[in-house]
Amino acid sequence: MNQQMRLLGWATLLGFGLAGLALVYFFQETSVWELLAGHWPLWTQVLIGLLAGLVSGFFAKWLILRSFFEKEKIKYRDLINQWSWTPTGIVFISFCAGIGEELFFRAGLQPLLGLWTTTVLFVLLHGYLNPFNWRISVYGILMVGLIAFFGYLFQQVGILTAILAHAAFDAVLLFWLTGGDGGTKGQRD
Repeated sequence: MNQQMRLLGWATLLGFGLAGLALVYFFQETSVWELLAGHWPLWTQVLIGLLAGLVSGFFAKWLILRSFFEKEKIKYRDLINQWSWTPTGIVFISFCAGIGEELFFRAGLQPLLGLWTTTVLFVLLHGYLNPFNWRISVYGILMVGLIAFFGYLFQQVGILTAILAHAAFDAVLLFWLTGGDGGTKGQRD
């Protein structure tokens, strides 16, 4: 894992994560400890989060493999593969994004802005709702549903579930997209 990747991971984890925890601490009635404890037992939060992330990640992969998204798949695969990825780097970045972004968007913003506003903001900031690329916007609209599902998991189960779902989702796509040929070995569209 190179230095840039390590810095990006830590910046995401600490920058977004601490900002999210500050929003909880200063602007919400929930304590940080209540937030971290969640609503369901820890083992249930872990199981649901990992399962939701893996299923969502494999669904996104299946969707991206449709010929409709061929140009976008190549564009994002090439963009991601500008970096030298290792399995450790993929896991590190996935967990940093999962923890940092979910603490900020789910725990920090969602209780203040609502599920749908936070969801659309998240997808917009990730560039998936793009008026100049209607194909990526189709993917973005589908991502709105998926991200809203992660927000629902946060509300009903706990932040750990949303964090693990996000991290597992990212890991599935990163392992696939960095697999040498963009994950198309032996697969037909």
